[in-house]
Amino acid sequence: MKLLFDASALLNLVRAAGAGALTYLRGNYILTLTPYEVGNALWKEATLPKRLKPGEAIELLNSMKQVYQALNIITPHDTVTLFRLANKLRITYYDASYILAALEEGAELITDDGKLLKRVEAGKDILQQILGKEVPVSTTSELVKSKQQ
Repeated sequence: MKLLFDASALLNLVRAAGAGALTYLRGNYILTLTPYEVGNALWKEATLPKRLKPGEAIELLNSMKQVYQALNIITPHDTVTLFRLANKLRITYYDASYILAALEEGAELITDDGKLLKRVEAGKDILQQILGKEVPVSTTSELVKSKQQ
Protein backbone atom coordinates (compact mmCIF):
# COMPACT_ATOMS: atom_id res chain seq x y z
CA MET A 1 0.00 0.00 0.00
CA LYS A 2 1.09 3.57 -0.67
CA LEU A 3 2.01 5.66 2.36
CA LEU A 4 1.51 9.38 3.01
CA PHE A 5 3.74 10.77 5.76
CA ASP A 6 2.83 13.84 7.74
CA ALA A 7 5.61 16.05 9.15
CA SER A 8 5.60 14.43 12.60
CA ALA A 9 6.02 10.93 11.19
CA LEU A 10 8.56 11.97 8.59
CA LEU A 11 10.79 13.71 11.09
CA ASN A 12 10.50 10.91 13.66
CA LEU A 13 11.31 8.25 11.09
CA VAL A 14 14.37 10.12 9.79
CA ARG A 15 15.61 10.68 13.33
CA ALA A 16 15.10 7.05 14.32
CA ALA A 17 16.31 5.31 11.17
CA GLY A 18 18.76 7.81 9.68
CA ALA A 19 19.66 6.82 6.13
CA GLY A 20 17.61 3.65 6.62
CA ALA A 21 14.49 5.80 6.56
CA LEU A 22 14.72 5.88 2.78
CA THR A 23 13.72 2.21 2.76
CA TYR A 24 10.32 3.23 4.12
CA LEU A 25 10.01 6.52 2.28
CA ARG A 26 11.18 5.90 -1.30
CA GLY A 27 8.28 6.25 -3.75
CA ASN A 28 5.76 7.23 -1.08
CA TYR A 29 4.16 10.61 -0.44
CA ILE A 30 4.25 13.89 1.45
CA LEU A 31 2.26 17.06 0.93
CA THR A 32 3.59 20.30 -0.51
CA LEU A 33 3.31 21.80 2.97
CA THR A 34 5.30 19.04 4.72
CA PRO A 35 8.80 20.53 4.21
CA TYR A 36 7.54 23.78 5.75
CA GLU A 37 6.07 21.95 8.74
CA VAL A 38 9.35 20.06 9.21
CA GLY A 39 11.28 23.34 9.03
CA ASN A 40 8.93 24.88 11.56
CA ALA A 41 9.32 21.92 13.94
CA LEU A 42 13.10 22.21 13.74
CA TRP A 43 12.92 25.97 14.25
CA LYS A 44 10.79 25.43 17.38
CA GLU A 45 13.23 22.88 18.78
CA ALA A 46 16.18 25.19 18.19
CA THR A 47 14.48 28.39 19.34
CA LEU A 48 11.89 27.73 22.04
CA PRO A 49 12.93 24.82 24.28
CA LYS A 50 16.40 24.86 22.72
CA ARG A 51 16.55 21.04 22.48
CA LEU A 52 18.68 21.48 19.36
CA LYS A 53 21.47 23.89 18.63
CA PRO A 54 20.71 26.00 15.54
CA GLY A 55 23.59 24.31 13.71
CA GLU A 56 22.11 20.86 14.42
CA ALA A 57 18.72 21.98 13.14
CA ILE A 58 20.32 23.35 9.96
CA GLU A 59 22.27 20.11 9.46
CA LEU A 60 19.08 18.07 9.77
CA LEU A 61 17.25 20.46 7.48
CA ASN A 62 19.97 20.05 4.85
CA SER A 63 19.82 16.26 5.08
CA MET A 64 16.05 16.41 4.54
CA LYS A 65 16.69 17.55 0.95
CA GLN A 66 17.67 13.96 0.02
CA VAL A 67 14.61 12.65 1.79
CA TYR A 68 12.29 14.94 -0.16
CA GLN A 69 13.85 13.78 -3.43
CA ALA A 70 12.90 10.18 -2.60
CA LEU A 71 9.24 11.11 -2.12
CA ASN A 72 6.35 12.13 -4.34
CA ILE A 73 5.02 15.54 -3.34
CA ILE A 74 1.26 15.93 -3.70
CA THR A 75 -1.57 18.24 -2.71
CA PRO A 76 -5.23 17.48 -1.99
CA HIS A 77 -7.62 18.68 -4.67
CA ASP A 78 -11.09 19.03 -3.13
CA THR A 79 -10.78 22.12 -0.91
CA VAL A 80 -14.48 22.17 -0.03
CA THR A 81 -14.36 18.61 1.30
CA LEU A 82 -11.12 19.52 3.03
CA PHE A 83 -12.84 22.37 4.86
CA ARG A 84 -15.76 20.13 5.84
CA LEU A 85 -13.36 17.56 7.29
CA ALA A 86 -11.49 20.17 9.30
CA ASN A 87 -14.72 21.68 10.57
CA LYS A 88 -16.49 18.44 11.50
CA LEU A 89 -13.42 16.75 13.03
CA ARG A 90 -12.39 20.01 14.73
CA ILE A 91 -8.83 19.76 13.43
CA THR A 92 -6.69 22.22 11.51
CA TYR A 93 -7.11 22.61 7.79
CA TYR A 94 -3.48 21.42 7.54
CA ASP A 95 -4.22 18.17 9.38
CA ALA A 96 -7.37 17.59 7.35
CA SER A 97 -5.30 17.99 4.18
CA TYR A 98 -3.30 14.88 5.10
CA ILE A 99 -6.48 12.85 5.60
CA LEU A 100 -8.01 13.96 2.31
CA ALA A 101 -4.80 13.54 0.32
CA ALA A 102 -4.39 10.01 1.70
CA LEU A 103 -7.92 9.19 0.55
CA GLU A 104 -7.44 10.78 -2.88
CA GLU A 105 -4.15 8.91 -3.38
CA GLY A 106 -5.41 5.60 -1.96
CA ALA A 107 -2.69 5.76 0.68
CA GLU A 108 -2.36 4.99 4.35
CA LEU A 109 -1.67 8.06 6.48
CA ILE A 110 1.39 7.74 8.71
CA THR A 111 1.33 10.23 11.61
CA ASP A 112 2.77 10.54 15.08
CA ASP A 113 0.46 13.43 15.94
CA GLY A 114 -1.47 12.08 18.92
CA LYS A 115 -4.24 14.65 18.63
CA LEU A 116 -4.80 13.84 14.97
CA LEU A 117 -4.82 10.09 15.69
CA LYS A 118 -7.48 10.57 18.39
CA ARG A 119 -9.65 12.77 16.17
CA VAL A 120 -9.51 10.28 13.28
CA GLU A 121 -10.35 7.38 15.60
CA ALA A 122 -13.21 9.27 17.26
CA GLY A 123 -14.44 10.64 13.92
CA LYS A 124 -14.85 7.40 11.97
CA ASP A 125 -18.55 8.15 11.46
CA ILE A 126 -17.72 11.65 10.22
CA LEU A 127 -15.11 10.28 7.79
CA GLN A 128 -17.65 7.77 6.53
CA GLN A 129 -20.27 10.50 6.12
CA ILE A 130 -18.00 13.00 4.32
CA LEU A 131 -15.59 10.72 2.46
CA GLY A 132 -17.67 7.58 2.06
CA LYS A 133 -15.02 5.47 3.83
CA GLU A 134 -12.40 5.42 6.52
CA VAL A 135 -8.79 6.35 5.90
CA PRO A 136 -6.21 3.86 7.23
CA VAL A 137 -3.89 5.53 9.74
CA SER A 138 -0.76 4.23 11.49
CA THR A 139 2.18 5.57 13.46
CA THR A 140 5.83 5.27 12.50
CA SER A 141 6.40 2.70 15.25
CA GLU A 142 3.53 0.59 13.88
CA LEU A 143 4.97 0.92 10.37
CA VAL A 144 8.47 -0.13 11.45
CA LYS A 145 7.08 -3.01 13.51
CA SER A 146 4.99 -4.30 10.58
CA LYS A 147 8.01 -4.17 8.23
CA GLN A 148 10.13 -6.15 10.70
CA GLN A 149 7.65 -9.02 10.85
